[in-house]
Amino acid sequence: MNYSLENTSVPSSNFSKEGCSLPITHGVPLIATNAVVSLMGTFGNLLVCMAVATSPRLRRSSNYLLASLAIADLIVTVVAEPLFIAILSRITFFNDCAINLVLPYSRLATLSCAASIVHMAHISVDRFLAVGFPIHYKMIMEKCGLKIMLMFSWALPISIPIVNVVHPASKAFLATGIFGLSYVIIIVSYLLIMVFLCKIKKKTNQSRARALPEKATSRMEVRVACTLAIVIIVFTTFWFPFVINRFATGKSLLKPNGPAQQWITTLALSNSAMNFFIYTARIRDFRDAYAGMCKKLCHS
Repeated sequence: MNYSLENTSVPSSNFSKEGCSLPITHGVPLIATNAVVSLMGTFGNLLVCMAVATSPRLRRSSNYLLASLAIADLIVTVVAEPLFIAILSRITFFNDCAINLVLPYSRLATLSCAASIVHMAHISVDRFLAVGFPIHYKMIMEKCGLKIMLMFSWALPISIPIVNVVHPASKAFLATGIFGLSYVIIIVSYLLIMVFLCKIKKKTNQSRARALPEKATSRMEVRVACTLAIVIIVFTTFWFPFVINRFATGKSLLKPNGPAQQWITTLALSNSAMNFFIYTARIRDFRDAYAGMCKKLCHS
């Protein structure tokens, strides 16, 4: 997963000052777009965290993982994206490469992106357990499953900058390994979910006497699994142009600091603001929690 963002704004040492310039016709819309995404993403991700913390109906393993994913997105919207806006401003208005801002920006963006994909891998496993082993799911997650998932969701991404300091040559191998393994886990988990859903449908057709509460629970778990599949698809879609640009030929296909490069970087970063809208549209408990918070705020 060495699609670290550090190369999206950093020209090589051979670049002239013109290499760090961006037309105002692109620079201003880029700055405005990233500012809106940063504000909306911060607001939305904070709401997700508050909803899970305050609503008893949302206090379940899958939602704790979603809240942790929202924290990873907050790293982008609160810190990395404002740094990117500052870099764009320097490039647009001062023809300045903003080298002093690039390092913290790239490290934070890479950390958040790695955390996002690892979280999604664990969320996929969580959904596989919920759909495939509903009887044992709660026991597994309450005993140690959730703690292990949360620990690895942050330990693996944090290991990337640590390895970069201790042994820089291993960073690319570790990052690529984490990214590749996470996607394999996601794909395998959802393939197994599909297998289990087919079996559940077959059993349901064979036995119409199935208890109504059990049916409702099964439908809920399936809907949550579908919602998280949408989250993964959106993440992949937003990051796909960036990854292709960086790795299709082993080098960037676009001009560093050019408008196209900055727009696909903006698209990738914008993913951090999307999950809030997906949860709101797909999960009623989140909508109810937001409404409850608004009522409390209005009456306070």
